Amino acid sequence: MKSKTEITRRTLLRGACGVTLSLPFLDIMAEVESKKAALSSDQEPQIPKRSIFCMWGLGLNGRDFTPKETGLNYKTTPILKPLDSLRKEFTVISGLKLTHSGGHGGDRTFLTGTNTHEAGSKLRISCDQELARAIGGKTRFRSMVLGIRRGTGFGNPQDHTLSWSKNGTPLPAENRPHILFDRLFRPYSKETIAQREAEFARRASILDSVIKEAKDLEAQLGKVDRDKLNEYLTGIRDLESAMQEEKSWLYKPKPQVTPIEFGDAQGLDPQKGDLNYRRYQRMMFDVITLALQTDSTRIISYMPRMDNSDGTGAWKSEGNPYGYHTMTHHGEDPKKLKWFTQSDILYMQEWAYFLKKLKSVKEGEGTLLDHCMVVWGSTGGSINAHHNHHLPTMIAGGQRMGVQHRGHIVKEDEYLGNLWQTMFKIMGVNVPYGFQGGEANGVIKELI
Repeated sequence: MKSKTEITRRTLLRGACGVTLSLPFLDIMAEVESKKAALSSDQEPQIPKRSIFCMWGLGLNGRDFTPKETGLNYKTTPILKPLDSLRKEFTVISGLKLTHSGGHGGDRTFLTGTNTHEAGSKLRISCDQELARAIGGKTRFRSMVLGIRRGTGFGNPQDHTLSWSKNGTPLPAENRPHILFDRLFRPYSKETIAQREAEFARRASILDSVIKEAKDLEAQLGKVDRDKLNEYLTGIRDLESAMQEEKSWLYKPKPQVTPIEFGDAQGLDPQKGDLNYRRYQRMMFDVITLALQTDSTRIISYMPRMDNSDGTGAWKSEGNPYGYHTMTHHGEDPKKLKWFTQSDILYMQEWAYFLKKLKSVKEGEGTLLDHCMVVWGSTGGSINAHHNHHLPTMIAGGQRMGVQHRGHIVKEDEYLGNLWQTMFKIMGVNVPYGFQGGEANGVIKELI
């Protein structure tokens, strides 16, 4: 028999020949169960930590965004006005830089730190995917890759995605909220499961064939080429691993949520025209909130507005006569500057909607926002046009994860990657070797 304090409802009497008998429920067991219940009630349930990376192309009008004062008691700027009721929920970080950014190709640099579209530059994994590799296996989707444009856009002047795999391959973005909702929550039919099983088998066969041919080739190569081949095979094995994870979730039921009324799907695909951006953006944020709330994923990258071609219409529905890119090259034209700020205010209203949506969801003793770090950032500098320094950056939420919000802090000439390194620390994930290609050298201590 076990000691008095160890007797629980699962205690067994073990006899000869491996025979075991369950004890009846005893009073002493009730005491143990009561103590365990009391202990667990004093502790907040284990709630997952999440990170969301959002890049808004071409920056914003920094003169009407960046506070002049630091700390929580800064004077609210015009562009930050929509967030004023959330002042204690976010921190504006001024002065951050990227070495390889500016111009119109910062999308590739935002989460990787590497050269953008320069010939011969070695592409690398984005930090959202490094987090996904570390913790993503706990959810149905390791990460969600989203954008205002669908696919990768690889080969175009601007990419459609912020996310890159370990071997430097762009990951395609989804841009339709109704399609995203179906992937997250629509139950699989028997026919769909059969199709998926057949697809898994086909992909497995292709990968096996590729690996066999690569191994046959390896013996004929020199050391440098063997290293390159091994790097390639690492990517293939990652695909195999991801496929097995995806297959393991095939027969697990998806979360049940209240359906969203999407209405006319025509106006929800930015690549078909007739986009009602406000309606579209809020539905994207609604689906993202549900994905986090149901623990379908814990890592999200999202590009709601692209570099150069903003993809959103830049609020022409509100009377704006300019494209966003035109406004960034304002040349001190007062009319362009006026609409530059007004457009940013309207975009910030949508960001406020998202943060308030996350805050409205109760989670443990806090809210969903308390358990998410949510970044608003850009690779376009906020002083004028789109430089690679003084990048407009804001981190919101995460207070029950350990984030200490300071209102406005200045980190002059520090790497944007230092914010990512800070988030890794808060997520409890070690910074990988070669993180951000050297574009990070510490954490932002004020936040932790």
